[in-house]
Parts: sequence; structure tokens; C-alpha cells
Amino acid sequence: MSNLDRLRAHMVTAKQREFEYDFIKGAEQYEVWSEIEIGRRYEAKQKFRVTEEDILAYNLGVLESDPLFTDPEYARRHSPTGDLLQHPLFLVQIAFYCIETGPCNWIRTPGARNPGQRIAWHEPFRTGEVITLRETALDKWIRRGKHYLTYQLDYYNEAEVLKATWWLTLILPPTREDVRRYAALDREE
Repeated sequence: MSNLDRLRAHMVTAKQREFEYDFIKGAEQYEVWSEIEIGRRYEAKQKFRVTEEDILAYNLGVLESDPLFTDPEYARRHSPTGDLLQHPLFLVQIAFYCIETGPCNWIRTPGARNPGQRIAWHEPFRTGEVITLRETALDKWIRRGKHYLTYQLDYYNEAEVLKATWWLTLILPPTREDVRRYAALDREE
């Protein structure tokens, strides 16, 4: 049984089942460090409709135990929003879903490493909101032979309310050839 087959056994939401988890697939089209234009802003091609199913599955997946995060009925009565609360990293699944293809897909790059991130929550996501992700390449640099890239991801709902901002820095393979090499190594395992 492959790793992807084992992973599929744990997919419980509609979005999880339709998501492409093979990050090597399509790697030839990923942005690479050497081609990223600093200051360029993009809007992700896909939007994320927040459902109770998505929030609950994520919260349970990260082993939340507080009923405000895991019991929809309890949360409707006691949560400050009247909804399930989200784990602080819930926005990661939104980013991966929205960025599946197109600009900023470098966060899926084979061989990438994550040396740091910072998240600012402006207000919780609410069930039923449709989230649009806007991505800005902020900075790239080389330190000790490693190629760093920082993007800012802004999460807006359909009313253009800024919900959260994620500053994400990765160490990336610098060229397409390096991505191909990492992708080939992953296929050999």
C-alpha cells in the first residue's frame, strides 16, 4: 500500500477527498526561487467555502479536545461566534486548498523546508464564508548557500473583510533543475 493510499483512508471531508496530495505531480509548473518576482501580488485561483465539516475535521485531526473546537452543538451555545472555533493553523489547509495550482504553489515544492512563519488573526473564520487568498512575494535572499523566500498570504471573506495574514518563509530549491532533482529523489523512495 502506498503512502497516498494510507493517507486517503483518513480523508473525511469532501474537500480532502478531492484534493491532490501528490505534491510531485505538476512540480514542473511550480514557481521556483530564481523566477519569483518580489512585490508581485496574486489571487489564488480557488476559493475556500468554510464548512463546519472542514473545521471539525481539522480540529479533530490536530487532537483538539475543548468542546468549543470539537462539539458543534456545544459551540453553537457557548462560542463567542456561535460556531466551532478553529485551531490557529486552520488557515494552512485553506492556503493549500486555494493554492493547489497557480502562483505561490512553491509552498508545495519538493525539497522545501520551513524555517519560520508568523500568523496574525484579525477575526475567526465563520461557517459559510467564502475565503479568497491573496499572495504577495515579499522578499528573497541567499544565506549560507540556501535560497529563502517570504510570501504574505492575506485571507479575505466575500465581504472583503481581512480575516488573517500569514507570513511564510521557506528555503527552496533555487532552479527548475533542482526541483526536478528533488522530485526524482522522492519518486525513488
